[in-house]
Amino acid sequence: MSNNAFDHNACFRAKVIPQDIWVEKKDPHYTEVEEVQGRWHYVERLFPKLRIPELTKEASPTGWKAPSKTVPDFPYFIGRTRNHMLPVYEKHVYKDRVRVTQVRKVQGDIWVFEQDLKNYLQEKLGTEIEFHVNEICCWVNVKGQHENIIKNWLYEKGF
Repeated sequence: MSNNAFDHNACFRAKVIPQDIWVEKKDPHYTEVEEVQGRWHYVERLFPKLRIPELTKEASPTGWKAPSKTVPDFPYFIGRTRNHMLPVYEKHVYKDRVRVTQVRKVQGDIWVFEQDLKNYLQEKLGTEIEFHVNEICCWVNVKGQHENIIKNWLYEKGF
């Protein structure tokens, strides 16, 4: 090694490592920490609720229905959200000029689901409806406001 060689390890080593780095800079205005037993419930109530509500057996007055006990025999499946709701949402797209109904959490053959939904809506409404399928994100967009019709159709199928 030459004399011009630079030792990188020597630059970053601490010369003295104190046992408690705060002992040297202790401020007399601050007191010690004391743990009070039996008061943890005051802290717990500040945490977000992580519990998922229990699934009820009967239908609700809002129109919600429980999923069927058996899994429907289709090549696709629509999963529920963590609050047991159907993932059907109305959205505004293109600077709020177009209203779209989106069905999320489509598992399995999304193209068969799109065709079944298209046939049902066109038969029920009597008009041609535009669809957009996103295989990667597992959702289907339907042009127009059809949230209640699609939810009732999914409830009838047992999802």
